[in-house]
Amino acid sequence: MVSGSDWSRMGDGDPSIADDVPPIDTEGAFQEALAGLVIEADANDVDVRGGWSIASGGERLAWDVLITNLSRRSTAVIDEAEFPASAVVEAVAERRGVDSTDLPPIYDAIGPDILEVLHEADPGSDQRVTFKYAGYTITVDADGSIVLDE
Repeated sequence: MVSGSDWSRMGDGDPSIADDVPPIDTEGAFQEALAGLVIEADANDVDVRGGWSIASGGERLAWDVLITNLSRRSTAVIDEAEFPASAVVEAVAERRGVDSTDLPPIYDAIGPDILEVLHEADPGSDQRVTFKYAGYTITVDADGSIVLDE
């Protein structure tokens, strides 16, 4: 992987550095290079949000680049033998690194019977429920998938 410092030094006019940096000739190479820059900038407390005007020769190119901090997402799956409400609580506990008994009762957020009905629905359906619990936005799909968003 190309480090962000290799890319950032390219603007210093040192042609030897440009020789060390592989060309960005695929979408994957672009994503890798951009990821390296963003990670390095974030590690140095640089605010990377915004848009930039880029000059190429005498031509001005305008690019809108939007970089935002995405919510952290975790996923889990309800096993056939599990109670869906228990699976949600366990997923949150695992995410937080705590015991499930340290979390508030799930029935304060959603009726466990709603999750049971959803769990018994056709897994191929597009039925889902989204609710807030213990600081997370939780989506449970009929296929048994659980998504936790901060």
